[in-house]
Amino acid sequence: MGWKIMNNKEIFEELTTLARQPAIWFVARSLCGHRGNQRPDNSRRLLRVLAETNNNLTAGAIADILAIRPASVTQIIKKLENRSYIQRVRDEDDARVVRVKITPEGRKELKLLDNKQTDFQTELFEVFDDNERERFGESLRKLNQHVMSDEYLAKMRNKMDKNLQFHFDQFVNTTNIQKFHRNQTAYLKRMQDHHLRGIFNRDDNENS
Repeated sequence: MGWKIMNNKEIFEELTTLARQPAIWFVARSLCGHRGNQRPDNSRRLLRVLAETNNNLTAGAIADILAIRPASVTQIIKKLENRSYIQRVRDEDDARVVRVKITPEGRKELKLLDNKQTDFQTELFEVFDDNERERFGESLRKLNQHVMSDEYLAKMRNKMDKNLQFHFDQFVNTTNIQKFHRNQTAYLKRMQDHHLRGIFNRDDNENS
């Protein structure tokens, strides 16, 4: 017996039901470093940066990559240092410069968090076989790109009366959506820049 073809209304209802599932919402936010309705936990992001750049970074460089205030970075460093997840070391070429490096304990903690996230994702999508999961993922990516596009948002807005348009602008705020994408792109570029800078510095030291 074949699957019943769902209409747009049924697909939309299933999608919104999935988005409201308490277990998925809570676990996903927890694994991403949120605590309830608070902002993301930047300590996990800092550990990730140190692990993925393969380069001991200054507090200023970390603040630049994460796009947060230097004072906030200092607080996070103290917290992680107390847990032995990171270590502050003097720069080999300039003792006045203090750099931050991830410790084996920090890598172990990051690995533990990654494993928890992998386990959750595996259990969530175990209802799919490989082909179903691939098609589902591609469909979600395509839908996400569509609903975040300026063209779609403009079409949605034009179908509303002026009162609803006002609330739509307040709720969706296209500027913030564009800012989010710019921040994500800038974050990845800053990560790459600092990673390459570390490679070039090591090469220079080896050749000197």
